[in-house]
Amino acid sequence: MEKEIRTIKVPVKVEERGSITGYPIVYSRDSEDMGFIEQIAPGAAKNALERSDIRALKNHDPNLIYGRQGVNLTFSEDEKGLKYTATPIDTRQYREVAEEVKAGLLTGQSFGFTVLSDEWSDLESDHPKRTITEIGEIFDVSVVTYPAYPDTTVALRSLDAAKAEVEPEKEAPKFRLADIVTLTIDGEEFSFDGEDRFDRAAEKIDEVRAALSPTTNDEVDTEHDPTITDAQSDEIMQRINKKLARY
Repeated sequence: MEKEIRTIKVPVKVEERGSITGYPIVYSRDSEDMGFIEQIAPGAAKNALERSDIRALKNHDPNLIYGRQGVNLTFSEDEKGLKYTATPIDTRQYREVAEEVKAGLLTGQSFGFTVLSDEWSDLESDHPKRTITEIGEIFDVSVVTYPAYPDTTVALRSLDAAKAEVEPEKEAPKFRLADIVTLTIDGEEFSFDGEDRFDRAAEKIDEVRAALSPTTNDEVDTEHDPTITDAQSDEIMQRINKKLARY
């Protein structure tokens, strides 16, 4: 499982008592087009809360921390998604983040996480759909300056893997020469094997051709073999040529 980062255009808020709150994870909501459309299934973050030590950061920078789970950072899950609340602490970083959120300088939310399980659909379309069914671990929730630039590198690798499972690469067809060359000439079958099978088959064809067009030293009495007509000769040669075309 590799870390992924997602940002959403759901505003973070500072409540009257000074707490910073928001929904960094929203369930059943289509993401923007990232080369695919992503949703997080309801309940996908529930078990992740138990195995995570989540920090609240500014722009995912661990040096700009303003909250930690179990210290001043709490989470609650409802039908909408996962909500966090960072209660005020007396640190410069917390005060600065709260002021920047109220002033409208930090306008988006983001979270860093791993995916334990996901499902892909519509793989043949221009906009495949990914549904994250269980989040493995949540590393941080962040208020961010630019909420429109998600990191999709890991997800795109997951997409490639899903396509490869559905459409395994087709192997190129393999061909090999026949181990035995068989010729059927005028009802009689001749078979040739071994490394010189093609040469011997060709010799047999030459032999048949010679028999179809015999010659004689008698210039006065030269004629075709009376047992083979011209029509039969043509038919046999056509059968031989069709046989050879297979090789």
